[in-house]
Amino acid sequence: MTTLRFDTQVEQDPDRVWAVLTDVSTIPEWFPAVQEAYFDGVHCHLRTPEGTLKALVVTKYDELRRFQYRFVEGLPQPIDFHLGTIDVLPDGDGSRVVYSQEILPEGLAPIVERAVSGGIAGIARYFATHP
Repeated sequence: MTTLRFDTQVEQDPDRVWAVLTDVSTIPEWFPAVQEAYFDGVHCHLRTPEGTLKALVVTKYDELRRFQYRFVEGLPQPIDFHLGTIDVLPDGDGSRVVYSQEILPEGLAPIVERAVSGGIAGIARYFATHP
């Protein structure tokens, strides 16, 4: 199993960062690979240039500001295991966003790594331009 972890610091209140990152409709504003996103009450549906991904929401824990999801459809090969986690932590006067991924088979890791590194950079850009 491959584990990937990315993080960024943003000069925004953790509650505001949490509100944006857990509003599925805003994902296209900060995640470059996603063109459209919606939540049906159980799954997040994400449209990308390569197709549609479906992710099961596993955890949305407001007190800890932790969001977890599992891709269940749409990756270019079968998924044996996937868990994505976004944590929003207080960091000085701002927030630290930690975005981690666990994925199996390991052959999917480079695809996920490219996408998530773009997502974490997008989070930093979004909050730098939306004070």
